[in-house]
Amino acid sequence: INSMNDISSSDIDSMTVLKDAASTAIYGSRGANGVIIITTKSGKNGKMAVSFNMFYGMKKIANEIDVLAPDDYTKWQYEYALLSQTGTKVASDPASYTKYFGNWQDHDLYNGLKGNDWQKQIFGRTGEVQSRDLGIRGGSDKLNYNFNYAHYDEKAIMIGSDYKRNNLSLALKSKLNDKIDVSFTMRYSDTEIDGGGVNEQNEKSSADSRMRTIVGYAPLPVSGLTSDDTSGDGTDVLVNPLRAVSDNDRQQFRKNYNMLGSFGWELADNLKLKVDLGLDNFSNLDYRFYGLTTYYIANTPVSTLQGMPAMIMTDTKDQRFRNANTLNYDFKKIMGDNHHLSALIGEESIDYTSNTVTSTIHGYPKFFDFDKAKTLTTQGTPQSVDNYYSPDDRLLSFFGRANYDYKNRYLFTATFRADGSSKFLEQNRWGYFPAFAAGWKISEENFLKGKSAINLLKLRASYGEAGNNNIPVGQQVQIFQSTATTWINGVTSVWAPSKTMPNPDLKWETTVTQNFGLDFGFFKNRLSGNFDVYKNVTSDLLINFPVPGSGYDFQYRNMGETQNTGFEATINVVAIEKAKYGLNFSFNMGINKNRINSLGVMNNFGQATGWASSQIGDDYLIEVGSSLGAMYGYKNDGRYEVSDFDYIGGKYVLKSGVVNTATTLVGDGSGLKPGDMKLKDVNGDGKVDLTDKTVIGNVNPKSTGGFVINGNAYGFDLMAAFNWSIGNEIYNADKIEFSTATASGQYKNLNSTMADGKRWTNLDPVSGQLVTDPA
Repeated sequence: INSMNDISSSDIDSMTVLKDAASTAIYGSRGANGVIIITTKSGKNGKMAVSFNMFYGMKKIANEIDVLAPDDYTKWQYEYALLSQTGTKVASDPASYTKYFGNWQDHDLYNGLKGNDWQKQIFGRTGEVQSRDLGIRGGSDKLNYNFNYAHYDEKAIMIGSDYKRNNLSLALKSKLNDKIDVSFTMRYSDTEIDGGGVNEQNEKSSADSRMRTIVGYAPLPVSGLTSDDTSGDGTDVLVNPLRAVSDNDRQQFRKNYNMLGSFGWELADNLKLKVDLGLDNFSNLDYRFYGLTTYYIANTPVSTLQGMPAMIMTDTKDQRFRNANTLNYDFKKIMGDNHHLSALIGEESIDYTSNTVTSTIHGYPKFFDFDKAKTLTTQGTPQSVDNYYSPDDRLLSFFGRANYDYKNRYLFTATFRADGSSKFLEQNRWGYFPAFAAGWKISEENFLKGKSAINLLKLRASYGEAGNNNIPVGQQVQIFQSTATTWINGVTSVWAPSKTMPNPDLKWETTVTQNFGLDFGFFKNRLSGNFDVYKNVTSDLLINFPVPGSGYDFQYRNMGETQNTGFEATINVVAIEKAKYGLNFSFNMGINKNRINSLGVMNNFGQATGWASSQIGDDYLIEVGSSLGAMYGYKNDGRYEVSDFDYIGGKYVLKSGVVNTATTLVGDGSGLKPGDMKLKDVNGDGKVDLTDKTVIGNVNPKSTGGFVINGNAYGFDLMAAFNWSIGNEIYNADKIEFSTATASGQYKNLNSTMADGKRWTNLDPVSGQLVTDPA
């Protein structure tokens, strides 16, 4: 299946998580990060059983971002207008403020005004969730069947956003005779997603972020600056949040067909052949509408119908075919009663193809909305049609596994798998991955067997290797994509660049996992759980590495090695177990330490999220000996005060002995003024430059975990779930966005961390002038 959404939750019988190397090794590269086994319900011998379930729920927004009220917003606008003046400066009432808000002496007119709660208007509706599912199952000695239909319908809390999904499945199992059994499963799911959401990963520009517009929109109507007209021509200085949502609209239709057939034949006593055939078909039809107020439309050249709505339609079709053949032999007739040995050998092949067609249409009439553009596509002017067909993506595998135990007391497993991937050239195509495991059921020893208080006590250890080939296809050869457009002299030019540098030496990434664990169950398993310690080392990391100055953007490389060591614990308690009521608890926790052991020939390199200023640049550091997720930058040392300067000739001159951060903050070493951020001089040389950048935070928690309480009584169930993450820092990009302003975002609102009394200011509220006298 492509995702969990392809299976109705009501059709799931059980879920098992495999993490240690021995249990995941047989799944090859697809199990490199663990395996989740989903067992669906199946028909059983007996009369037909029919079940019907309904669910209804409601949702409300939990929290909003606190923003400035009208009086504080306008005061902030005044301060910003004074501080950001260029050219001939005035002492008070700068034009960029008075144009919209009047003079400072009339500012008290804004006191007590109630602002528009745009977040409530966009996210304030009551979300509703409805689900209905029907199950029919039954069977006989010859044929079992299971049918399930489920419908899920969600009206989101955000206006214009809805989600609908249908799941249909039919599973048949038949025992043709004593030697042969067959099964067939068919699944179908369709999903409709309405709305562009608050933002999306592949926006044409971050300026189109609905969240940025909703939070940052002025809290009061201002003539010439804001507009309540959601059907205007898009020329307002600020885009109305309601208009931003409707002008950035989207609709997706996804369909998935999944068919699986299985044939089992007992060729001889205890020797069974099994053949699995699977076919997945996935399609996604994506309509993306851009209205008049969007960045995309505003920056379209005149010759390509600037200022008129546009739509981009993407039709994606993916197909995957899987064939697996296995032989399983049980040596129970040879080994006797105390020894148990079974062996499995097999072969698996997976073939994946993808085809995407993208059509771009500009120039719809200005009054067209999303619905009209979808219905009357011929009213626009086609700009381009791009077709991307992925290169071959094939995986061929051979594998074997042997399981042995003595009296169900001493347990041993050995697995070997060879994977060949078309993503690598011939010399590196194959990867070989062994795994071993051993277990000792102490509870089966004579000195503990029969003890009523001990149901399970098992020690286990495992070692295994797994490969990873999770990179886009075709990275070993030169690929040209005709999906780039450039506007040259106002004319759209479509061209085919090669943005990723090929690397013919790519090979498998390999993870070596070592695990030691203890499983236990006491007092008729009313107290059970497990403890694990592990060490995972991943080498030949497949990294999409930037290659500036080469003519390419990136190149996939095998470089470096990472290590994860940690401890995990799970404890389950059945506190009350009665016929009509019960109560149980589940607790889990984990501690993980991440380390970069190697980066090939490099010692470190930086990564930029785009949120830090251009002067700061890279805001994450990847360095040998450190951990992934290290935040990198300057330490804040407060703000420059008026007393840090001499005010000479209308300019601020930094006093002797005060650390100078001008080169870092301003870039040219000039223009430092009161209110600017003061950065810490880490190395004590009296200035702040690149040598003062340091690790300032880490995203990795020291501990994660949670606990669940489950109760039931007389047909009613109650569950409460809690989780935690301790010791990690959070990169708060929301705070960066909504506590700062630039010339292009001068009139946006800010969050309450910038409220009057919290933000730095040198404004004299009586005169409306800045305090420049250091005294």
